[in-house]
Amino acid sequence: MVRKSLLKKISALTVLTLLCSSLSSLISFADENEVQGSTIENVLASESVEGISTDVELDEKVLSEDFDLEEAVESMPSVDEMTTVEQELFDSIVEEQVALAGLENEEEEKLFAEAMVNFFDEDSETYNDLTVAQTELEEEIEEVNTSVYNNEEVEVSVKDVLNATFGVETAHAFQVKVGVKFAGAVFNGAIGFAIGGGVGAIQSFILKKGKKEAERLFTRTVVSRLKAWGAPKLALVVGACVTVALNYLDVGTQIAKQIDKKDKRPSNGWIDLY
Repeated sequence: MVRKSLLKKISALTVLTLLCSSLSSLISFADENEVQGSTIENVLASESVEGISTDVELDEKVLSEDFDLEEAVESMPSVDEMTTVEQELFDSIVEEQVALAGLENEEEEKLFAEAMVNFFDEDSETYNDLTVAQTELEEEIEEVNTSVYNNEEVEVSVKDVLNATFGVETAHAFQVKVGVKFAGAVFNGAIGFAIGGGVGAIQSFILKKGKKEAERLFTRTVVSRLKAWGAPKLALVVGACVTVALNYLDVGTQIAKQIDKKDKRPSNGWIDLY
């Protein structure tokens, strides 16, 4: 179960979403295979981008030569085993990812947050399983948006809601897939927790480690996580995807978008897991 304290905080995401809405223009840059315009070094030169600070002080251990990102992500504790400090860090990352997802309403924000939390909670049926997590999230959003709470309330189109929440087009009925937004949030959640922060911390890590080293670490980590999360075939294309994604602010979502470009049904907003 998601902690009530986290769900209460999600209602405040409307304000945060407005602050982060201008990020959409940055994220849209990745719609082209070839990187154009600002590189990450140029984007982060001011150390602050559209309300998200990239001047994040990282722990010395994270910046040391002995730091193994793959191992740190693999050993990420379950939500129910996190210390108070770890829970605060994780909650802040979830809130940020929900805001960046650009969801339509508070109810969808809560469901997205709950799905993300449950994915990292070993007591959940969706723990470390992208396929099950995606299916459950779709079903819950469908249930919410097809329910008529009042006689005067207009029923929302499930197709439109899922498209807005997870991708550009409706997924094929027989696909085993996961939405780009959810996959990106999961990548950011795992990597960010290991590094010690959200999007800004990840970019600070890239700059301080150096792009080449960060690319090596991110590739190894994403490959191992995809295998562990039930999508081993996608691991084959990760290297090229990470290379491109490191040029953009929201690395997790960009990795997911680049993977989507290389799957069976390219650039439809859904990642084919098999």
